[in-house]
Amino acid sequence: MEERDGPERSGAEESSSSPDVELSLDAARERLRERGYLERGVEGAVLKGALAARTRTRAFLLGAATGAAFLAAAVAFAQTVLHAVSSALPVRDAAVLFLWLFAGAAAIASLVVLALVLLALFRARARGDAEEGSTEIAVAFGVLAGVAGILAARPVLESAGAPAAAAVLVVVAFAVLIAVRVARGVAFTVLAASGRLFVTRPKRTFLAWALAGGTLVLVGASALFFRVPAVGDAPLVVAANARRVVVVGVDGWTESLPGEGVARATYGKEARDPAAFWTTVATGESVRRHGIGSLDLVRIAGVRALVRPLAGAGWYLRDILPALHLARRESVTAAARRVPALWEVASRGGILALTVNWWTTYPAEESGGTILGNHLFFAARAGSPLAGEGWPPEAAARAARLAPRLVPEPGSLERLVADARGLDDFALAAFRDAWRRESPRLALVYLPGPDILSSALADPVRGAADRVALAAALTEETAKLRAFLLDPELAPAPDLLVFVLDAGRREGGGVVRLSGPLARAGAEATVAPADLAPTVLSVLGVPASREIVGRVRSELLVPGAVDGETVASWGRRRAGTRPPVDPKEYVENLRSLGYLR
Repeated sequence: MEERDGPERSGAEESSSSPDVELSLDAARERLRERGYLERGVEGAVLKGALAARTRTRAFLLGAATGAAFLAAAVAFAQTVLHAVSSALPVRDAAVLFLWLFAGAAAIASLVVLALVLLALFRARARGDAEEGSTEIAVAFGVLAGVAGILAARPVLESAGAPAAAAVLVVVAFAVLIAVRVARGVAFTVLAASGRLFVTRPKRTFLAWALAGGTLVLVGASALFFRVPAVGDAPLVVAANARRVVVVGVDGWTESLPGEGVARATYGKEARDPAAFWTTVATGESVRRHGIGSLDLVRIAGVRALVRPLAGAGWYLRDILPALHLARRESVTAAARRVPALWEVASRGGILALTVNWWTTYPAEESGGTILGNHLFFAARAGSPLAGEGWPPEAAARAARLAPRLVPEPGSLERLVADARGLDDFALAAFRDAWRRESPRLALVYLPGPDILSSALADPVRGAADRVALAAALTEETAKLRAFLLDPELAPAPDLLVFVLDAGRREGGGVVRLSGPLARAGAEATVAPADLAPTVLSVLGVPASREIVGRVRSELLVPGAVDGETVASWGRRRAGTRPPVDPKEYVENLRSLGYLR
């Protein structure tokens, strides 16, 4: 009797541990409870929901739904933190943004969980321990989640301070941990619903933590390749001199100009978007660092602050929500720029600066000298309030009197041509007037007319009559600008005159022309657009920042024009104020110029 009991008991034990024996849901539930799987955080929550069902189909659906909910919450939470750090969102706005992101992440998480289910079903057909199969799926999914987390976090780490960077690292690691747990829980659920036996191997919870920790290390290591801007509130020590520098940016025109004593350089562009490119010229920083990567931000229903869409959620925030009338796209402003520009660094060093119509100068604030912002022309022409349009307010009011008052019908060709010509005429008139009145040591002016006209001319939907009119307007505009560039009529004359002649938003490069006593005659070089800011400031005696991407190009200047002094950082730009203008009006003005569709 005893001899018979031994083999029978041995066979039962073998049957209970065989991974090929199918179990009822009740038996699977008891087996998992005995081994503690229903008490294991996310995995346990997924399994509890699934095994509470009375049928395999319901178990399958409940497990998938629970896993999708956990995954959506983890993704939405991580994206919320990344956007909150990148766009400096207050807690209330971040909470509302989380709800919107969760709604979008739920749809994506459902598709991801469906893929995990199909993978688990495929894996269930293979022989082997269920613990091993679910772990394999969790590891594979964890690696993908870790890579995605690193790619999503890197742009934010480039501009975040140390506390914010630490928060980003922790959140990304946490999201990867949840993703691993969800993948494993879903795989367990599928195997339970298919009636497979579970669990003969030791617990491997350390794998999930190892993947999360590994992601944390990788994200942290990647952050070492990016310089986080230091906060520099101490005044810059500037070498004393009386030099004057003028920078003229012409968009959409690169014609060669005659002249002696000229240095010439060519460049390629990291980004063709005009807001991104001209902000790089003004800051000496890459698009990823200065934060102006496109012509639009997003204002989401219930979120008071503007949001800069990041990779991963960008398509959802920028395209899906606006299409549903739950958000609207708004153009970038000075409030979105994360690093100081030429005029702000110069003012911090006690150098009087003048900036006219440059990108990301609206809304204007007192930290950058005299600023006539890039929205002032439209406000002045429409007779709108001038709050935020320039600084100091009296300078904006004086310049506003130079703007025309007649406005052609919106959407017409006449409006487009009038805007292109009017912007350049207004910028030049305001620039010359302020130069004579204030005699600044640094002055910048941006002229977008040729780019606006040439981009409209290249539009394939334009008819023959429109093309003829645009070609004539472009010829007249470039002739006017050519006359100004050859004889800007500036008194006193600048010591260095820098023309940045860009080929426009459809092209990948342009030309820099330097003239005046400080330009090295006949010098030629290939530069980066980011090199212009530190080069110009060094001529004025401002030490170059070792933190920025741009470098001083002394080979284009006469010996002794720059002294090679450097500082660790120009500091971080303080958060800008919210634009006072109606954002819809601002967007419509840019749309009329062809910058937005």
